[in-house]
Amino acid sequence: MRPSCTLTSPLSQKQKTVWSLISRGISVATIAEKLNTTRQFVNQTKLVAEAKLSTTLLDIAQANDLQIIKLYPKEGMLLGFHPDLKRKAIITYSTNHGVKVWYWHDNPEEVTNTEFLKQTQTYLLDLAEEKGIDIPDASTIHPAKLAHTIFCKLIPEVEP
Repeated sequence: MRPSCTLTSPLSQKQKTVWSLISRGISVATIAEKLNTTRQFVNQTKLVAEAKLSTTLLDIAQANDLQIIKLYPKEGMLLGFHPDLKRKAIITYSTNHGVKVWYWHDNPEEVTNTEFLKQTQTYLLDLAEEKGIDIPDASTIHPAKLAHTIFCKLIPEVEP
């Protein structure tokens, strides 16, 4: 039997559902009506999900030796810095893909593994959709540029 919550996917199915709907900007009242429950349940589920995600993001930052710059519990994101690699890193959570760690690459055009680039682009497109970010012609943009565009919109400390 597979556990319902893991380090890379720390939320229960109900928490994922509420988190996903809130991430899309749907109101608590609408979510409560859609799930046939109370606003109080939705709010409590949201708070528990934020707490679980915050703990998970902090644990993953520690496991990756990242210095924490800022935690964004409502977005399920963490901005960090790896002192040895001298790189910023972003830890993200997506209901479809779980937790991912992103490091900036000096020369992203040197990454040529097409399967990796395709997986990365799929994740980024899903993340943009989940966060309500519309990027025209996003499927034609190189994943490194796509990541930069998305993260600049989600995290003010990422330079444009």
